[in-house]
Amino acid sequence: MTLLEQPVAFTRRRPVHDPPQLLPLQDGEQYRFTFAMEACVGCHSCEVACAEQNATPVEQGWRRVGELEGGAFPDTRRFSLSMACNHCVEPTCLSGCPTSAYEKLGNGIVLHHADDCIGCQYCIWNCPYEVPVFNPVRKIVSKCDMCRPRLEAGQAPACVLACPTRAIGVEAVDVAAWRADHAAADAPGLPPSEITLSTTRIAVPAGLPTGMQAANERPVSPEHPHWPLIVLTLLTQLSLGTVATTVVLEGAGARGLEGAAMGASLAGAAALAASLFHLGRPTRAFKALRNLRTSWLSREVAWFGLFSVLSFAYAATGPSLPLGLAASAAGGAGVYASARLYLVPARPVWNSRRTPAAFFATAVAIGPLVALLCLDHSRLTAAWVSTLLAAAAAGTGGQLAVQLRLRHVVRSRGDRQHRGTAELLAGPLQTLFWARIAAAATGLALLAFTAAAPLGSAAGAGRLASATAVVALGELAGRYLFYVTVVPFRVAGSFFR
Repeated sequence: MTLLEQPVAFTRRRPVHDPPQLLPLQDGEQYRFTFAMEACVGCHSCEVACAEQNATPVEQGWRRVGELEGGAFPDTRRFSLSMACNHCVEPTCLSGCPTSAYEKLGNGIVLHHADDCIGCQYCIWNCPYEVPVFNPVRKIVSKCDMCRPRLEAGQAPACVLACPTRAIGVEAVDVAAWRADHAAADAPGLPPSEITLSTTRIAVPAGLPTGMQAANERPVSPEHPHWPLIVLTLLTQLSLGTVATTVVLEGAGARGLEGAAMGASLAGAAALAASLFHLGRPTRAFKALRNLRTSWLSREVAWFGLFSVLSFAYAATGPSLPLGLAASAAGGAGVYASARLYLVPARPVWNSRRTPAAFFATAVAIGPLVALLCLDHSRLTAAWVSTLLAAAAAGTGGQLAVQLRLRHVVRSRGDRQHRGTAELLAGPLQTLFWARIAAAATGLALLAFTAAAPLGSAAGAGRLASATAVVALGELAGRYLFYVTVVPFRVAGSFFR
């Protein structure tokens, strides 16, 4: 019998030197991991055992060992931090998953069903510990299940058995009592446990120096830009703004709106098509509608799908004012759901009213300009042209205000997430950030010049095209920065990884 085959049981609370004892769960209890920080020697045996047990590449392992350091010379200290899934009381991976691929079992395990996963990776964004790991070969995420088959057979998880110092353990916890007091789940190098009510109990050494931080705290690196999502968000907001503009003009008695409405409808359809490239399993995208009850991603897909149908029908029927109003309402709900996707505590810089403000400002800034480019200007009065240009200027000015406000907020706060965004905006992405600010300011100036010349003239048409191009480039730069400058909560990592 090998070491990993030996039956080992677990206690509710035990010092690391005590032999484990099997105790069944009582009503209101679940299993959880424990970790004694001072006992861990950073040997990474738990990582290796986890990878071997679950046949995962080490770089995509479900358990990770990080490093903490702090103090001032000569009184400095360094500790290791081994973390896997915390099997939270309120797992955000579960509530945010659009396909309902996660399940909270009666014994507390948060289980991931691979067959239901479409590889959208939204659970990684939702989890402040970034526990789910994307497997580029299988095109889905996977995560720790506390070695469920072993646990149900009365055996310890592989990481527990492999730890030579018994720094890792498994015990039962009373869920109601833990809800009332979960301070033992907090430790340096970890997100606040209150976000998900993490159940992992961490024994922190006494006399820990203040200011302990992850060894990989610096430098801060840009995140992935997620180009399919950049295309999705920009085109859906452009489409909404354009459709809403044609609806307003139709209500005012304007005609010849079919081209603008159809262009907006096609842009929305292209946005949905582009979003498929973000999925690991795009052929299973239909599953994204499964969790309308709790997932904003499911709601986003539903609203934008309805918007695409209604906006096409609106363009193809004349257009029809009732269909246009319905399409605008569906598109507005879709943009709101899209913004809510990013209001997650795991990414504090996104989790702000700036996000929905920026998304709707994009629609207001771009939509009227695209509509003006597609419309027959001879059918519009000068007053309506001025009104549409003023609306675009308001949206562009709103974006400028959002960007400047973002810069002020991230520079004034001391947490790692806001400070990291500030470092990126003032460091490697400084040129792009100020180019985005300059594009908004230039766009405002061009819009003012455009309003001074008839659009039917060559000069007016050229100014409109220039203003639209500059504003659009600014929106593209801003959305790119939105994705790459966010600094998420995550578990402390290694200095060399």
